[in-house]
Amino acid sequence: MSTRAVKSIRTTLVLLCAGLLSACASSVVVTGNIPTPLIPKLPLTATMTYSDEFRRYNYEEKEKGRALKNLEFGKAQVSMFNSVFRHILTLVDEAESGSKQFDLRIAPQLLDFQYSAPRDTKLNLYEVWLKYRLRITDAQDGEIADWVVKGYGKTPTATLSSAGTAFNSATNIALRDVGAQLSIGFARQDAIAKLLDAKTAKPGADESVVESAPLTGQAEVN
Repeated sequence: MSTRAVKSIRTTLVLLCAGLLSACASSVVVTGNIPTPLIPKLPLTATMTYSDEFRRYNYEEKEKGRALKNLEFGKAQVSMFNSVFRHILTLVDEAESGSKQFDLRIAPQLLDFQYSAPRDTKLNLYEVWLKYRLRITDAQDGEIADWVVKGYGKTPTATLSSAGTAFNSATNIALRDVGAQLSIGFARQDAIAKLLDAKTAKPGADESVVESAPLTGQAEVN
């Protein structure tokens, strides 16, 4: 058998396996842990606000023949935002505080979720794209910042046993990417920087460094 024929057979087998793998995906619940950001905490207090839709988010595929039926990652995205902002800021529970003694109210919204599977692209990759909007206000609901953050995750088929595992992995990587953008970019937002300047300008204020650093273990995203 010629070398060309062997290569052709191998390519066919790889594509067949990828097709079978993607055909197995149905309902996936995303699980996983977000690494702790290595960042100095900023001298700001905040409360996180999540809608019920955000907490219970479940993507449902309406197009027939695609790899997913649904992907549930409401708990995973809430966990990511809590983990990141708990290390960036001092988080308080607005319901418990009652007096609204905090600097910021942060309300994330998922604007877009997209995915691709090997059957879509003919590549041996599962890919996930996330797009979030963060509405940041003060305790009186006055707007401070309106920030859009995107994340991307990809997972090759070669190291995975099922499409569900692949989608779980790709979504977690995309969430980590969002977390990295948050940790790096939060203090660099103009409105946040001005707020920090005002805080540190007060007598006795903590003038510690506010520069952010990426998440520990953040995967490189091309």
